[in-house]
Amino acid sequence: MTAGALVGIIVGVAIFLLFCIWFLGRGGTPSTPKPKAGQRVCGGCQRVMLPAWTKCLFCGWAPAARLEFILGPMANQVLVLAEEVTTIGSVAGNTVVLADPAVSRKHAGIRKVESNYELADFGSTNGVYVNGQKVPKKTLEPGDIIRVGNTEAVFKRE
Repeated sequence: MTAGALVGIIVGVAIFLLFCIWFLGRGGTPSTPKPKAGQRVCGGCQRVMLPAWTKCLFCGWAPAARLEFILGPMANQVLVLAEEVTTIGSVAGNTVVLADPAVSRKHAGIRKVESNYELADFGSTNGVYVNGQKVPKKTLEPGDIIRVGNTEAVFKRE
């Protein structure tokens, strides 16, 4: 192999590496278009998702729901609803433990049902309120305000 061929190979490899670094730095691949305003993007593979999809059809990622506490002892905290059932009560063993005399030992639960989240009162003394109305059971919508005892949280989805 001649010196000129060796220099050509080295220069070619260097140009290829610079192209790879530039390409990765711009944050995308040709098959991953940049999302337009208002489009949902998968949190796993970063592909654009159709509005009707409850999970990404490419990688299986599903958006998580969360409670953002706005009043009570957990104010300014966020709880991601990662479990199949999230329980709320005043004793240890619940997912959310609220030291509040208005909260029953096993007060309420939030259960993931397919792509929805369902809040249910477990027969508590003081009830569960959603948007100011006492409910025994309700499928939660983004923005719903849940009150258990003196604690309020906003239900949100990604």
